[in-house]
Amino acid sequence: MKQVITISRQYASGGRTIGKMVAKELGIPLYDTEIIKDTMKKTGLSEEMVEAAEQRVTNSFLFNLAMGVDDAHNHMKQIEKAEHEIIQGYVKQGDCVIVGRSANFILENKDSINIFVFSDINNRISYAVNHYDVDEKQAKSMIEKTDRERKMHAMSFYGKEWGNKNNYDIILNSGKLGIKKCAELIVNAAK
Repeated sequence: MKQVITISRQYASGGRTIGKMVAKELGIPLYDTEIIKDTMKKTGLSEEMVEAAEQRVTNSFLFNLAMGVDDAHNHMKQIEKAEHEIIQGYVKQGDCVIVGRSANFILENKDSINIFVFSDINNRISYAVNHYDVDEKQAKSMIEKTDRERKMHAMSFYGKEWGNKNNYDIILNSGKLGIKKCAELIVNAAK
Protein backbone atom coordinates (compact mmCIF):
# COMPACT_ATOMS: atom_id res chain seq x y z
CA MET A 1 0.00 0.00 0.00
CA LYS A 2 1.28 3.43 -0.96
CA GLN A 3 2.26 5.75 1.90
CA VAL A 4 1.50 9.42 1.32
CA ILE A 5 1.71 11.70 4.33
CA THR A 6 0.76 15.36 4.18
CA ILE A 7 1.84 17.68 6.97
CA SER A 8 0.09 20.99 7.43
CA ARG A 9 1.37 23.11 10.26
CA GLN A 10 1.17 26.33 12.13
CA TYR A 11 4.16 28.53 11.52
CA ALA A 12 7.02 27.74 13.95
CA SER A 13 5.36 24.59 15.28
CA GLY A 14 8.17 22.38 13.97
CA GLY A 15 6.10 20.75 11.22
CA ARG A 16 8.87 20.98 8.62
CA THR A 17 11.37 19.35 11.01
CA ILE A 18 8.84 16.65 11.85
CA GLY A 19 8.30 16.01 8.13
CA LYS A 20 12.05 15.58 7.59
CA MET A 21 12.27 13.12 10.48
CA VAL A 22 9.29 11.09 9.26
CA ALA A 23 10.62 10.88 5.70
CA LYS A 24 14.06 9.82 6.93
CA GLU A 25 12.65 7.17 9.29
CA LEU A 26 10.36 5.72 6.59
CA GLY A 27 13.02 6.00 3.88
CA ILE A 28 10.74 7.93 1.53
CA PRO A 29 11.13 11.27 -0.28
CA LEU A 30 10.21 14.58 1.36
CA TYR A 31 8.70 17.32 -0.77
CA ASP A 32 8.71 20.81 0.66
CA THR A 33 10.76 23.58 -0.93
CA GLU A 34 11.08 21.37 -4.03
CA ILE A 35 7.48 22.25 -4.78
CA ILE A 36 8.44 25.92 -5.15
CA LYS A 37 11.39 25.05 -7.41
CA ASP A 38 9.28 22.72 -9.55
CA THR A 39 6.52 25.34 -9.76
CA MET A 40 9.09 27.90 -10.93
CA LYS A 41 10.24 25.52 -13.69
CA LYS A 42 6.70 24.70 -14.76
CA THR A 43 5.41 28.28 -14.81
CA GLY A 44 8.52 30.28 -15.64
CA LEU A 45 7.79 32.58 -12.69
CA SER A 46 10.43 33.73 -10.20
CA GLU A 47 10.88 32.19 -6.77
CA GLU A 48 9.74 35.45 -5.17
CA MET A 49 6.56 35.45 -7.27
CA VAL A 50 5.71 31.83 -6.40
CA GLU A 51 6.39 32.27 -2.68
CA ALA A 52 4.45 35.55 -2.54
CA ALA A 53 1.49 34.24 -4.50
CA GLU A 54 1.03 30.90 -2.79
CA GLN A 55 0.41 32.51 0.61
CA ARG A 56 -1.79 35.32 -0.64
CA VAL A 57 -5.22 35.46 -2.16
CA THR A 58 -6.27 37.54 -5.12
CA ASN A 59 -8.40 39.87 -3.02
CA SER A 60 -5.32 41.06 -1.13
CA PHE A 61 -5.28 44.76 -1.91
CA LEU A 62 -1.53 45.28 -1.60
CA PHE A 63 -0.68 42.17 -3.63
CA ASN A 64 -3.11 43.20 -6.36
CA LEU A 65 -1.78 46.75 -6.34
CA ALA A 66 1.82 45.56 -6.69
CA MET A 67 1.02 43.00 -9.39
CA GLY A 68 -1.92 44.57 -11.15
CA VAL A 69 -5.24 42.83 -10.55
CA ASP A 70 -5.29 40.82 -13.79
CA ASP A 71 -1.64 39.75 -13.52
CA ALA A 72 -2.10 38.74 -9.88
CA HIS A 73 -5.19 36.67 -10.71
CA ASN A 74 -3.52 34.99 -13.70
CA HIS A 75 -0.35 34.19 -11.74
CA MET A 76 -2.35 32.79 -8.82
CA LYS A 77 -4.32 30.48 -11.12
CA GLN A 78 -1.16 29.45 -12.97
CA ILE A 79 0.65 28.65 -9.71
CA GLU A 80 -2.34 26.81 -8.24
CA LYS A 81 -2.70 24.62 -11.35
CA ALA A 82 1.05 23.89 -11.45
CA GLU A 83 1.18 22.95 -7.75
CA HIS A 84 -1.79 20.60 -8.18
CA GLU A 85 -0.08 18.82 -11.07
CA ILE A 86 3.29 18.70 -9.28
CA ILE A 87 1.88 17.30 -6.03
CA GLN A 88 -0.22 14.73 -7.88
CA GLY A 89 2.90 13.80 -9.87
CA TYR A 90 4.88 13.20 -6.67
CA VAL A 91 2.14 10.87 -5.43
CA LYS A 92 2.11 8.94 -8.71
CA GLN A 93 5.86 8.34 -8.28
CA GLY A 94 5.29 6.57 -4.96
CA ASP A 95 5.51 6.94 -1.22
CA CYS A 96 6.30 10.44 0.06
CA VAL A 97 5.91 13.09 2.73
CA ILE A 98 4.57 16.46 1.54
CA VAL A 99 4.93 19.47 3.82
CA GLY A 100 2.50 22.34 3.35
CA ARG A 101 1.16 23.69 0.06
CA SER A 102 -2.38 22.59 1.01
CA ALA A 103 -1.46 19.08 -0.13
CA ASN A 104 -4.16 17.56 2.09
CA PHE A 105 -6.80 19.52 0.16
CA ILE A 106 -5.25 18.75 -3.23
CA LEU A 107 -5.16 15.02 -2.40
CA GLU A 108 -8.53 15.01 -0.67
CA ASN A 109 -9.84 11.92 -2.46
CA LYS A 110 -6.56 10.01 -2.44
CA ASP A 111 -5.27 7.60 0.16
CA SER A 112 -3.12 9.76 2.39
CA ILE A 113 -2.56 10.39 6.06
CA ASN A 114 -3.20 14.07 6.67
CA ILE A 115 -1.48 15.60 9.68
CA PHE A 116 -1.87 19.01 11.31
CA VAL A 117 0.86 20.20 13.71
CA PHE A 118 0.14 23.03 16.13
CA SER A 119 1.44 24.48 19.36
CA ASP A 120 0.69 27.30 21.75
CA ILE A 121 1.98 30.78 20.94
CA ASN A 122 4.76 30.80 23.57
CA ASN A 123 6.29 27.56 22.29
CA ARG A 124 6.04 28.83 18.71
CA ILE A 125 7.72 32.13 19.57
CA SER A 126 10.52 30.22 21.31
CA TYR A 127 10.89 27.88 18.32
CA ALA A 128 11.06 30.83 15.89
CA VAL A 129 13.65 32.65 18.00
CA ASN A 130 15.81 29.51 18.18
CA HIS A 131 15.44 28.42 14.53
CA TYR A 132 14.76 31.53 12.41
CA ASP A 133 17.17 34.11 13.85
CA VAL A 134 14.46 36.59 14.89
CA ASP A 135 13.61 38.28 18.16
CA GLU A 136 10.39 37.62 20.11
CA LYS A 137 8.52 40.59 18.64
CA GLN A 138 9.44 39.60 15.07
CA ALA A 139 8.55 35.97 15.79
CA LYS A 140 5.09 36.86 17.10
CA SER A 141 4.42 39.08 14.09
CA MET A 142 5.59 36.39 11.63
CA ILE A 143 3.46 33.75 13.36
CA GLU A 144 0.31 35.86 13.22
CA LYS A 145 0.88 36.92 9.60
CA THR A 146 1.74 33.46 8.27
CA ASP A 147 -1.15 31.73 10.04
CA ARG A 148 -3.57 34.36 8.72
CA GLU A 149 -2.25 33.93 5.16
CA ARG A 150 -2.48 30.13 5.31
CA LYS A 151 -6.03 30.34 6.57
CA MET A 152 -7.01 32.77 3.78
CA HIS A 153 -5.29 30.64 1.13
CA ALA A 154 -7.09 27.43 2.14
CA MET A 155 -10.47 29.14 2.23
CA SER A 156 -9.97 31.03 -1.05
CA PHE A 157 -8.67 28.12 -3.13
CA TYR A 158 -10.29 25.09 -1.51
CA GLY A 159 -13.22 26.44 0.48
CA LYS A 160 -11.76 24.66 3.50
CA GLU A 161 -10.86 25.89 6.95
CA TRP A 162 -7.13 25.46 7.52
CA GLY A 163 -6.51 23.94 10.95
CA ASN A 164 -10.06 22.61 11.33
CA LYS A 165 -9.89 19.14 12.89
CA ASN A 166 -12.33 17.76 10.32
CA ASN A 167 -9.76 18.28 7.54
CA TYR A 168 -7.06 16.07 9.07
CA ASP A 169 -6.60 12.50 10.24
CA ILE A 170 -4.14 13.29 13.03
CA ILE A 171 -3.67 16.53 14.96
CA LEU A 172 -0.51 16.85 17.05
CA ASN A 173 0.48 19.44 19.65
CA SER A 174 4.25 19.69 19.16
CA GLY A 175 4.61 22.00 22.16
CA LYS A 176 3.26 19.34 24.53
CA LEU A 177 4.48 16.19 22.77
CA GLY A 178 7.80 17.43 21.42
CA ILE A 179 9.12 17.22 17.87
CA LYS A 180 10.57 13.69 18.19
CA LYS A 181 7.39 12.23 19.71
CA CYS A 182 5.25 13.80 16.96
CA ALA A 183 7.49 12.24 14.30
CA GLU A 184 7.36 8.87 16.10
CA LEU A 185 3.56 8.95 16.25
CA ILE A 186 3.29 9.71 12.53
CA VAL A 187 5.74 6.93 11.64
CA ASN A 188 3.76 4.47 13.79
CA ALA A 189 0.51 5.53 12.13
CA ALA A 190 2.07 5.08 8.68
CA LYS A 191 3.29 1.59 9.56
